[in-house]
Amino acid sequence: MSKIVTIKNDCLEVQISTLGAEIISIKKEGEEKIWQGDPKVWTGHAPILFPVCGCIWNGFYTLGDQKYEIGAHGFARKKEYDVVSEEKTQATFLLEADELTKKSYPFDFKFRVMFKLSGDTLGIYYIVENHGDSTMYYNVGCHEGFNTQNKVDGYYIKFDKDYDKLDNSLLTENFINLKTSEVEVGKKGVSLGEFFIPENDGESMIFENISSKRLSLFKEDKELLSVYYQDFDHLVLWTEGGADFIAIEPWNGLPDVYKCDNKLETKKSISKLDAKSTKTFYHSITFFE
Repeated sequence: MSKIVTIKNDCLEVQISTLGAEIISIKKEGEEKIWQGDPKVWTGHAPILFPVCGCIWNGFYTLGDQKYEIGAHGFARKKEYDVVSEEKTQATFLLEADELTKKSYPFDFKFRVMFKLSGDTLGIYYIVENHGDSTMYYNVGCHEGFNTQNKVDGYYIKFDKDYDKLDNSLLTENFINLKTSEVEVGKKGVSLGEFFIPENDGESMIFENISSKRLSLFKEDKELLSVYYQDFDHLVLWTEGGADFIAIEPWNGLPDVYKCDNKLETKKSISKLDAKSTKTFYHSITFFE
């Protein structure tokens, strides 16, 4: 049975489910900021992606001479976490390897997620521990869906660095096809309403190895929130079915390449963690409205 953990301060109230350590609500002055899910569109809120990001070619990978089946975005978003600490303004959740996870991911890991409030900012720490005796291969990704009004019309993404254009990595059947298209960056930034039109329904913008590490979401000329993602290499922007949300997704990983060889060791944008080592990834969300 899943449990809901609430952390809050004078500015924000955040609810996190033990199922997937997923944020299901962020409220500022009583106003909900997180997409509440719709089975006709997308039931998620803010899933955490581990140990892979995106789709896996043919639903499996190989490691050495072994074959392992794993679903898109990995299993962490569908697993129950233990609550290892719970205070007024912060909480930490833990997922550990077990016999079931080892059927699809053979590594002896611990994966902790800590949520911490400071003023108008929610900081999230993703702590990956390799307790095994060999190199561990993995990805970590975030997938927060933020509420919008009137779909994403009039919304812009503005980066902390100046761009004229950005290369958008294209997909074939949800897999990287090693081709790109150019996304215009206007004076206001990237226009979400101009990209997410019916012809692009369900598509994503994927900016690989983006040099910017902070962005802001604007509605017209009003800054609504900013996302900081220093420890993440890639950025994904996505919405679905003309719904009233935009997912802002820092990823340290990518979908498989179309018709790849399925080898985990050579997977595009795979991270490696030495035996008995720990790696922490951090990102934060600051709300202005």
